[in-house]
Amino acid sequence: MDMFFRMFKCIYDTYVHFWALYWNWACHLQCEADAVVFCSEARVDNLSGVRGRIEVGKGTYVRGQLLIFPYQGKISIGEDCYIGEGTRIWSEKNITIGNRVLMAHNVDIHDSNDHPIDADERHRHYRDILTVGFLPKYQLNGSDVVIEDDAWIGFGSCILKGVTIGKCAIVAAHTVVTKDVPAYAVVAGNPARVIKILTHN
Repeated sequence: MDMFFRMFKCIYDTYVHFWALYWNWACHLQCEADAVVFCSEARVDNLSGVRGRIEVGKGTYVRGQLLIFPYQGKISIGEDCYIGEGTRIWSEKNITIGNRVLMAHNVDIHDSNDHPIDADERHRHYRDILTVGFLPKYQLNGSDVVIEDDAWIGFGSCILKGVTIGKCAIVAAHTVVTKDVPAYAVVAGNPARVIKILTHN
């Protein structure tokens, strides 16, 4: 029985190694071509149907979801970025992501409240979404989100409306960002707080 498991493990390890080599080779080819890559798990939901509301720069890999509300919203992603699996970028206003931004899996970025604050309005909004779709008559208090060049957003983080994340900043895993993050800062926690300032090199 022991020999069977050793043989199975050897075959399995060889299989995993082969696919890892293939993936690296495929990624290398795509990067050389400066392609925008939407991986199989990516979702692009431009509910407005208007071209140009979602812009993605060359060399960027998208594995998460980009969603624009039907009546307004814009997402602009720069060059050589990575948007991780399970990440959701939802825009009712405007979300701008610079160049070389790395965004891990399961990150949430929202530039509005997504629902009204008033309970009765919120219920009407929910019912309208189910029956007729998103309507512009509801106040969702949208405010632009900006993520500047070379920022790194850790897995499971949440970036809320009106926030600017500065150049080369790092948002630690599972951080909730409700206020601006300075350039070269490392932030962590809920709510986010600065734990370190990086040297500029």
